Amino acid sequence: YEILKALVLGIFKREQRNSNNFKTGIFLIVATIPAAIVGFLLDDYVENLFSEPLIVAAFLIITALFLVYSEMRGKRIETSKVDFNLFIATMTGIGQALAILPGLSRSGTTISFARFFGVRRDEAVRFSFLLSVPIIFGSFILEIFRSSDIIFGGGPEVVQGLIAGFISAYLAGLFAIKFMVKIVKKRNLNVFAIYCTCLAVVVFIFYIINRFM
Repeated sequence: YEILKALVLGIFKREQRNSNNFKTGIFLIVATIPAAIVGFLLDDYVENLFSEPLIVAAFLIITALFLVYSEMRGKRIETSKVDFNLFIATMTGIGQALAILPGLSRSGTTISFARFFGVRRDEAVRFSFLLSVPIIFGSFILEIFRSSDIIFGGGPEVVQGLIAGFISAYLAGLFAIKFMVKIVKKRNLNVFAIYCTCLAVVVFIFYIINRFM
């Protein structure tokens, strides 16, 4: 709320434009653009990839490797007190856009990209959490446009069900992200690298079982 307020005030009041919340608001807008473009153009194509277990497993392994590497690199250069800037926000946004691929964690990828450029873990986690809000809301709006015939042709029950589903998904998403934030603040990203690796192995095993047995 404070960031949104500072962003609106900054448009009309020049003195507000030097505040940290206003800058964070601008960074959030910039970082949201890549994912919004990719999601709008490639959403249908990417959905088909989720039915390919080997692709999912491969991207999970890629996620794990990048998590480990970004954590190592972040530790090496974060002592230089890197401040969040427009370039890092853009790169983090690109990371979020890549996370549309199956097996790439949105939170893990955005935090990793920020850590890769030396941002402190707590700042990277905070920005990733804030960045999730416009993406979740934007996904909801996109689904409304794509399903407008079904939604508005199905009566108030359909609309109510959609709203209830969005609220549930939104709260569940925020809870999951908040849970991750607490863990990452106490532990490094290697915990999630292990999780991604184990999940990739499970996906691969199920693929082998279904394919050859």
